[in-house]
Formats: sequence, structure tokens, C-alpha cells
Amino acid sequence: MRFPGLPVLVALALGPGVVLSTPRPERMASEPAPGADQPGRQGSAAAGAIELARLGEFLDWAHPAGDGCGSPADLAIVETWEGGVRASYRIVCGPSSRALEGVFQVREQVRDKEGVWQVSGGFEADAPRIDAALGPPRATPGGAVSGAAGPGSSAPPPAGLAPPPANTGALRPDSPLRFVAPPEATIETPPEFPEEAGRARLIGEAHVELLVQISPEGAPLRARPLRGPDPDLGMRRAAIDAVLRWRFEPALLRGSPLTYYRPVELTFGGLPPESRDWVHRALFHVEAIVSDDEMVVQEALRRVKAGEPFASVAAQAIGTGPERGGDWGFVSAAAFPAAVRKALHEARVDGLAGPVAAEGRFYLLLKRGELYYAFDPRPGGGMSYDILHRRNAPEGEALKQAVEGDIADYLAENRRQAYLNEAARTMGIKQVETEIGQLEIRTDVLDEEETRILGQVVEATVRAHQQFWGPLVTLRPFSQKVQVYAWARKADHDRMHRLWLASRGKGASGETRPAASAGGTPSGSEVWSFTGEYIPASRILSVPCERMSGHLPVPIVIHEAIHMLDYERTYGPGDQPSKWFEEGLATYFGFSQIGSRLNIEPGDIRRSGMIQAGTVRVQFDPRTPLREYIKRIEGGEPVPLRTLLTSKAGDTLWSGDRAVLAYGASWTLVHFLIHGAKGAHRPAFEEYARAEAQGKGGYDTFVRLFGPDLVPLEEQWHEYEDDL
Repeated sequence: MRFPGLPVLVALALGPGVVLSTPRPERMASEPAPGADQPGRQGSAAAGAIELARLGEFLDWAHPAGDGCGSPADLAIVETWEGGVRASYRIVCGPSSRALEGVFQVREQVRDKEGVWQVSGGFEADAPRIDAALGPPRATPGGAVSGAAGPGSSAPPPAGLAPPPANTGALRPDSPLRFVAPPEATIETPPEFPEEAGRARLIGEAHVELLVQISPEGAPLRARPLRGPDPDLGMRRAAIDAVLRWRFEPALLRGSPLTYYRPVELTFGGLPPESRDWVHRALFHVEAIVSDDEMVVQEALRRVKAGEPFASVAAQAIGTGPERGGDWGFVSAAAFPAAVRKALHEARVDGLAGPVAAEGRFYLLLKRGELYYAFDPRPGGGMSYDILHRRNAPEGEALKQAVEGDIADYLAENRRQAYLNEAARTMGIKQVETEIGQLEIRTDVLDEEETRILGQVVEATVRAHQQFWGPLVTLRPFSQKVQVYAWARKADHDRMHRLWLASRGKGASGETRPAASAGGTPSGSEVWSFTGEYIPASRILSVPCERMSGHLPVPIVIHEAIHMLDYERTYGPGDQPSKWFEEGLATYFGFSQIGSRLNIEPGDIRRSGMIQAGTVRVQFDPRTPLREYIKRIEGGEPVPLRTLLTSKAGDTLWSGDRAVLAYGASWTLVHFLIHGAKGAHRPAFEEYARAEAQGKGGYDTFVRLFGPDLVPLEEQWHEYEDDL
């Protein structure tokens, strides 16, 4: 991850780095003197009137009327020098009056081709104290300028008052400002990135300069902008909010503290210049109410506005159409329809987005957090990205997983299109396309009836998946269409899979999540070698039909559909489940009994099933793969529980001929934890499944939920295998 801070001025937007600096007054005057491209200063009389009015406006800000006190009165400029003024004024609070003097650094900026006179630093105290330290005011050419503070109330200045010249960048040796050292900051709080600025794009740096009024106790009382980026995008407000949380050493005049006006500059660091070609992405943390029934969403909105918690309304929403909602966690903006994406982009964090109608559904969303980032998609860019803005976003490793998972999804889209093009070329005129719900099925072998059954099997898997996961976690809706390929030849299926893996190295990063696949190797049994894949981030489910004599391999379709549903609806961005859990759960459903109505009976492996597809009957006995596994372990030791729980993709347990043992052990362990011991272990397993869905599974979590001594559990598991 890179957080740049280059000395390049603003293009537009806000970036990650914030550099804080508190320059001394002599460093603040950096504007050039008027030249050919800048208008000259006004005449002395007119300039004096403008200066008095601006000084009055400044003092009105520094001493706002209220609590029985009026605005500063009897304002007079009693002394001027190059780059500064000394002024006297009174603060009247009821019957009492306090005479003050202020010594201020002033400067002129050119804004819209007009000179802008402003106070950019200084200090103030009771008039006798200033006089005692600095002496009486020196004679000012033309005399003092006085008048009541406030717009339209200044007296006309005498002719000949010299206005402060343009800043020279340093204080004169005789400047009274040198009598007081600026207060040093002891606590500095970086600003929060404003939401509207975080969504824009900053090339280089954006600077906000503030004038901070610091009390004799060292507390910032108020702050005002001196200059900042245009457009502002909320940066001035963010800078002010941050500086008001700072603390300072008090400024001292002859050893006693006094009020000081100090310039402070904050720098918002942006992206490097080459980032103009980068891809900009966003993730949103949302709670959702989604329904096919508009009245459900409208009623939910009414209840939320009436004060009911969003989560409670989402859990209780009912209607004639199917509802999907709850806390989806951080979801890529690209996963939402365009109208929903726009509403989320415009909504504030902890604010509502919607109701929005999109693609036949109605959405009401509560935006809990946001994360904007940019990355380099070019070959050789590596996993290089910059966080532009985040609020209520993950931290540390969770942040890294979320961003890198989203990058993998983006890079997969190009490879996905290449896969679709090459698959169309390979299938040629034999390719038949059918759309069923969120599935786009393409095949060069299945007839119309079998294609229809394929869609029904996947829909049955969706229902079974919902029944298992629905009570445990909030399931996201399908974000985009899923491509399902049924191949006549396994060689074509394998070649397309190799094409996907080969193209993985051409993006900005390697894909960290391996393909979720069912099956073993050619040296395994027939039933274990019906390989298929669902590749996370690809939204492509691919199965070969060759070993089923050109017909649908139902168990593998279910197995891969479970992988698809887990990654599309259950696991968070970048999360990688434990290998045994991922494959064990998919095999548990894949080798369950298929009912006559194409319904899945999870865990039922007691009888064979028959599926009628036109004139072809496809029969599958769930006990066949179990017999193969039992036969393999009878000749040696069963797979140790710890070995299985700590195994990862690529380990020897999941490679070569031993893959039969890995898949079988994972399957029977899941079956045991759900159904064994009369369901005694199911609550702990469901809690473990919830942890896996949150990216928090693994051996330590398993031990925490099932107890530190796993030996009795392991013995029960292997006894259960024998009884199966």
C-alpha cells in the first residue's frame, strides 16, 4: 500500500496523507509583489478605508458580540509599518469597558484580479500592557485612522496613510511582532477527510491555511481560513475542526501569557501524477432492505423515519415479493445497479440511500461506511493502491483483504470477457444459450430438457444454501449474472480453465483465492474425477459432462453452485475460508439425495436417486463416493483431525491421489458435525460456520468452539464414518 505525499499542487480531490505545519509569521507572506499580471495597490486614502473595514471585520470575528458584550468599538489604526499594523479598540460588556491594543501582521492576496487585505497573524492584550512593552505608537504618516468597527461605519481616513505593502516573506528588524514568539503546538490532531472531498481525485497536494486565535491558556478559541483549494470540497471545514482540538504553549509578552493569532497550514497529500491513468473504486458498508414489492420498501422507510432501528425493520420486512436484506458488510460499488450505486455515492455515512428502483427490485439502504481507493491496473503495477478516503472502514489486515479482493474482482472482469470469447469460439455453432434467473447457461452438449434441469438444479441449490446460511448470516443478493458452462469434452473444459489461470499473471496482481473445484485426479475413482470449477471473482461455473456420457453431472453442478453461492453471497471481499470447510460443505450438499421434484435433501445419503431428463434417465447414488473413501481409509490410518483442520490448498493432502482422502474426510466431518451425536455438535458447527463467513475461521476458532481436547471428538468422528 502506498500513501504518497508529493510536492505537486492541486488537480482536484483529496488523498490519504495529511501533513501538518505551523509556519512562523515571517514565513506566511509568500505571495509575490504585484507585477504585470497583478494589479497595483490602491491609493492611500481608499486603501486606508478598506484596511479599516477589513480590520473591523477581523475583530468582529475575534470578539463576537454576545453574553452582554458588544462588538469592538472605537477602532483606530495607531501605527503602521511594512507588513503590519497596530490598532486600538474597546470591548464594552454592560457597564464595564476594556481597552485593548493589537499588533497584527497583514498581507494582501490577489483573488479574482482584486487585492484582498487580511490579518495573517499577531497578538493582543490590554492597552497599558502593550504600551509598557512596546512604547507609545510611533508617528504614522498622515495620522491615525479611526472609526467604529463594522461595515459602513468606518470614518474616512486622512489623506496620505500608507497601506501595508505586499508581503516580502520576512518581518522587518523593527517590527513589533518580533517581541512575542508564536506559541508552539503541543498536541496536533490530523483532520478527518470530508466525504465530498474523499470521493474526488487529488493529484499532488492541497493546502489549507488557517488563522487560529489562541487563548493565554494555550487553547484554540476559533479559526478562520486564510487560503485553501478551489473547489474547497469540505477541506477548510475539516482543517478547522482538527485545529480546534489542538493545544499550544501560551505566547508570552515579557513573561506573561496573552492572546495570539497564529497561522497554521495543513497539507492534504494526494496521488502521484501518474495516477491519472489509475482505476478508481469504492466499497460501501450497507445495511439493506431489498424487495420485489415496492410497498414493502415504502413501509420500511416510514418505520425508519418514525424512529425504528433500521436493523429491526430489515428483519421484520414482509411483502408479496421475496425480501433480501440485513447487514451486507463492505460491498463493491460495482456490485450494485447504477442507480443504487449513485444513491450510495451521494448519501452521507450513517444516512439513508433510497428508496431506489433498479432492475426489477426496490432498495432502501443505510450507508454505514465507505472506502474510496485507486490502483494501477497496468502490467507490472503490482498490488499498488492508494486509499483516497475512508470512514468507518476496516483497519489493518481486514482493510488489505477488502481492497485486494475488490482489485481481484476488477482484474477478473477482463479475463472473464476473454474466457467468454474463447468459449464461444470453442463451442462454435453447437453453443446453445439459455437464461434462467441470474444464470446464463451455455452448452454444446445438453439438450433443451437437460438445460432446463440444470437451471432447476442450481435453483434448488440456491434454496438449500439459503436454508443453511440464512439463520446464520446476512446473504447478499446476486450482484451480476453468473455464467454456467456445460462442456461436451473435458479437454475443452480443462483448456479453458488453463486459459483463465494463465491470464491471471497479466494483471496488476495475482489472484490470491484459488479455484474452488470438485473432484480428484485421473488416478482417483470415477465418481471423484468429475472435476468442475467455480473460480472466485470470475462468476463462471464450469462443468464437463463427458464422464456422464454427455449428460448432466448433477453432484458436481451442486458442489460448484455451493462454491458460487458462498463467494457471491456469503464470504466477505477478500475472505478465504478454510479448505476443509469450503470443500466439505460443498461436497455435503453435492452428494446429498436429490428428490423427485429436484429438491436437495441435505445430508441424506441412504438411497439412490433418479432424474428424468427427456428420454434420458440420470441416476446417482450418494453412497458411491462414500464407499470409495471408506475403502481408501480401511487400508491405513484415517486422516488426523488436526491435519485436516490446518491443511491448505496445495498441501500434499489435497494433491494427487490423496485428494480423495481430503474430500472424503472433509465431507464426513461436516456430516458428523451437523448430524452426528443426535445433533449435539450442530450449534458449535453453526457458530464456526458464522466465523468462516466473517473470515475468522481456522484451527484456533475450531478449538475455541469445540474444546481444547479434540481427541474424543476425533474418535467419535471416525466411529461415525464407519456407521455411515
